Amino acid sequence: MLAAMLYLPFAAQAQVIVTGTVSDSTAAVTMPGVNIIIKGTTAGATTDSDGKYAIEVPDANSVLVFSAIGYATREVRVGGRTVLDVSLPVDEKTLTEVVVVGYGTARKAEITSAVSVIDMRTLGNPPAANAGRLLMGQAPGVQVRQTQGRPGAEMEVTVRGVGSLGAGSAPLYVVDGFPVGTAIGQSLNPSDIESITVLKDAASTAIYGARGSNGVVLITTKSPKTGQVSLTFDINTGIQSLPASRSTKMMNGVEFAQFKKESFIDRIRYNENREPDISEIPEAFRYPEQTRYSTNWLKEITNQNALFQNYTMGASVGGAKFRSYLSAGYLNQEGLILKTGLKRYNVRANMEGNVNDFISVGWNIAGANFTERYASTNYRDGLVGRALWADPRYPVYNDDGSFNAYIGGSNGVFGTANPVQELYEMDRHLTQTNLLTNGYVQLSFLKHFKFRTSVSATLVNNERMEFRPSTLAGGGFSQPPPQPATKVEDYFKSNNVAADQLLTYSHRVGDHSVEVLAGYTAQEYTEKSILGTGNTFADDIVRILDAAKTRDVASDEASWSLLAYFGRVNYSYKDKYLFSGSFRREGSSRFGINSKWGSFPAASVGWRVSEESFMPKLSWLTDLKLRASFGVTGNNNIGNYPSLAAMVSSNYVLGNALANGKILGSFANADLGWEQSRQTDVGMDLSLFDNKLTLLAEFYHRTTDNMLLSVQIPAIAGFNNAFSNIGKVENKGLELGLDYRTRVNEINLRGSFNISFNRNKVLAIRGGNDAIWQGGFYDGHSVSRVGRPIGIITGYKVLGIFNTEEEIAAAPTQDGAIPGVYRYLDKDNDGVISYASDDRDMVEIGNPNPDFTWGLTLGGDYKGFDVNILFTGAQNYDLYRNIESTTMNMDGVFNVLQSGVNRWRSNTDRGDGVGPTSNTWKWERESNSRYVHDASHLWVRSVSIGYTLPKVPVFSSIRVFVNADNLFLISDYPGGNPEVNIREGTQPGFDEEAYPLPRTLSVGASIKFQ
Repeated sequence: MLAAMLYLPFAAQAQVIVTGTVSDSTAAVTMPGVNIIIKGTTAGATTDSDGKYAIEVPDANSVLVFSAIGYATREVRVGGRTVLDVSLPVDEKTLTEVVVVGYGTARKAEITSAVSVIDMRTLGNPPAANAGRLLMGQAPGVQVRQTQGRPGAEMEVTVRGVGSLGAGSAPLYVVDGFPVGTAIGQSLNPSDIESITVLKDAASTAIYGARGSNGVVLITTKSPKTGQVSLTFDINTGIQSLPASRSTKMMNGVEFAQFKKESFIDRIRYNENREPDISEIPEAFRYPEQTRYSTNWLKEITNQNALFQNYTMGASVGGAKFRSYLSAGYLNQEGLILKTGLKRYNVRANMEGNVNDFISVGWNIAGANFTERYASTNYRDGLVGRALWADPRYPVYNDDGSFNAYIGGSNGVFGTANPVQELYEMDRHLTQTNLLTNGYVQLSFLKHFKFRTSVSATLVNNERMEFRPSTLAGGGFSQPPPQPATKVEDYFKSNNVAADQLLTYSHRVGDHSVEVLAGYTAQEYTEKSILGTGNTFADDIVRILDAAKTRDVASDEASWSLLAYFGRVNYSYKDKYLFSGSFRREGSSRFGINSKWGSFPAASVGWRVSEESFMPKLSWLTDLKLRASFGVTGNNNIGNYPSLAAMVSSNYVLGNALANGKILGSFANADLGWEQSRQTDVGMDLSLFDNKLTLLAEFYHRTTDNMLLSVQIPAIAGFNNAFSNIGKVENKGLELGLDYRTRVNEINLRGSFNISFNRNKVLAIRGGNDAIWQGGFYDGHSVSRVGRPIGIITGYKVLGIFNTEEEIAAAPTQDGAIPGVYRYLDKDNDGVISYASDDRDMVEIGNPNPDFTWGLTLGGDYKGFDVNILFTGAQNYDLYRNIESTTMNMDGVFNVLQSGVNRWRSNTDRGDGVGPTSNTWKWERESNSRYVHDASHLWVRSVSIGYTLPKVPVFSSIRVFVNADNLFLISDYPGGNPEVNIREGTQPGFDEEAYPLPRTLSVGASIKFQ
């Protein structure tokens, strides 16, 4: 007992507290997040935002192991010191091992293709409900647009332009090695992501064959680190609102009543050439100043204090034999539109271990369940559009507090359902359960060989339900209540299973380094759905389909599969001369029997000029690499059965009774084959001043041919269209990226900038002069024509407004034109402006393709404080604001933009020269340049300010922060979101009024126990 008592103070004195700072040996900046482990134990610590650490060691002979991604690991003996400052050198080998490429990893110094790695540390803490948000503004050549503010909505991501006229242009997403498709979905919690790599050129994407032509986004989720045991909590909560500067300004009740009164006066003046009597004005508009109500319907449906909550808990255990990462997340995002929102639950388990020195295993499983209460918000008949054009002279509620169920519908104004009532009383929700899992077994043998077998799967179950009660007015124009109640139930499920077999040989002998990959993959996707509809219910209480008087049901089932064999060789000589070549042979069920298989070769070379003996040893030049690549990729996103003859229902009379029948609906095309893209890329990677400044430059040229399009065929064949391989599109461009990091006294500064120039051109369609027209006479046209970019906005060019009958007589004939309507360009100079189905006088009126897009990230830290700011922008492109064909419709059936006050009224009152007369509608509402606006913009997309608290007992680190997302917009575009793109695909640049984009102000904390 006495001996033990004597030993205790001695043992206590043996414990040593070591403190210090870890810095980058080349950039002279402190390093947050460095792991410090006491060698031979699992005890450790992590540096804070200032690179400082404190760790308790058993004795003076302890050895500390310092490690960080991208740096050489250092072991330092304490040796009796209590202050130990350490600098870590950049380790090229370690740095490059974390760069994920297709079916493997690669050393960054040896990458010879166009690959962008997203630096997750500079993103701040954006309130991201979807992983696509993390890509925004981060990589040259990767355009990310937030086209709407619907909770949980995916971003629109395009890599190096739109490359197809018929098979889609979204990139392939690969999560932990599993190609999940062209959308991420809700199964992935952004907080679980460790790294994102974007493959942009054919040399890097060709190994994915038919799905690689639009780029590939590789997402790697967090994995446990050997020797670490940690528990983390991430909290982010805030408020969303719609800034007044991004709200469309409509006439109020008094202004609209005045507009209607003046419209009646102007018509009588023009048509009858006299002044009207006050009794001729409808009573509702005679005295606008007496208008009782003035309802801002957009404001009424907006939730200006929409709550955003995001919580994630993660636990990591890193043993020598077994390692695991577990996480659970909860997202609750109220919508900016009343009674809409998203609730999501995510769980994840990533596990890996070593059976022995030769066999390793791993298994990842992620589950998600979300419920979204949604509303139909897009287009003019959606809730947002109707909130703009609904009559503002009507109240939301009746005097007794009940909803005013019918808005407008009299005196020439179209009626509509009360938008607020619809949001409260209509039940619309979508529920999805999603499971994503993959597992592998890896065998290392004969020193240089590895064989990896893996299986991946996703299971998705969707349920969508809508019930519109009879108390609501109809969803269209002038359908007063009561209306028959309607019900929709939609069930969907899908299975996506893939298996990969990979054999890798890697060896370095002297100055030679070689890696060979051979692989086989098989994947099958199946989906099933059933849709039930019903209407005319006995009441609004019993809402099951069986209670509907009229019911209908439809079901569908589809699948596709692929097989592929592929290989890749990477070779390096003296880490100076670099080569990579790959080949993939792939078969797909989607193509014709004569064209099932496609071949996708690629090759790239690199030259590290800075390693040459003839290069002068310049103190400011750290590394210079030149590279070039060429490859062939494909696109199979055309649906499942376009090569087959389709059968369609066709009922007929047999024996005086109706009989069910089937007829041929389309021709088969046994030769329907692969859309292919051939891409050449030339690039340069330059590092200066000990890696403080890095510069990337890329030039690329991509040609896509054998595009998969539906073509018209002679009606005598019995069908109108058939799929075929026709057409060719070119994309070429320049990408520049700049990154700078330095330290000024105690301040660490960092900044990155990227800019992308892409030029798109249609080279061929069906013939040299052919074109694809999309859209409508009153809705704006998108035209893809040979020699011009995809989706050029086309319509009449407005030259001005006719002021007198003499001006009309002197101009080319516009049948029915009166003073106050638009004057259009006579393109073909035949003296007549064509109308309706005749497009001879329509010209290019807008280009939806930006001259360039850019992203700028600025950041810094000082002691415990840090700041990150993200700017994004696009320059010189156009949007067609189609909603204005409704909100500037001067015939008085809809509410009108406030600017309509300054419309043309007479030759002596010409207004602002933009708004036409209210005396007619013809020669005003057609697709024309009046609706085209320059959408150039600069977004202050995200601002994050954080503070890491000094060391607190028990806690490894605590960082608190504030964040502003979609903070500030600079643009002359009159709509609320210059990135809106409702029609998507080959019809870019149309604003039909979408779900508004919120500004989000949030606070949060990241807490770590270790």
